[in-house]
Amino acid sequence: MDNKKLEFIDLIDRALDTAEQMKGENQPKQLNNLIGALQTIKSWVIADQLEPSQGIITLGLVRGVADCNDFPDSPLLGELRAIEQYYQKHL
Repeated sequence: MDNKKLEFIDLIDRALDTAEQMKGENQPKQLNNLIGALQTIKSWVIADQLEPSQGIITLGLVRGVADCNDFPDSPLLGELRAIEQYYQKHL
């Protein structure tokens, strides 16, 4: 696996850790949905099945969390932005 994919997986793993830590503080249903989405994206990367972004496609992660009032200015939101930016620039 190339370095870009490994770095991307590392970003996903960080967001997964943060989301797991937040489960006790916020709405677990929304966090469970996000965790499931991140795990799916990670498995696509590992299986080399993630569609290239071509600089325009997003994963929709930030929008889903930003719309929820429980996550304003959380570290998770910043991590999801980093995932989206990396995806658009490098994959």
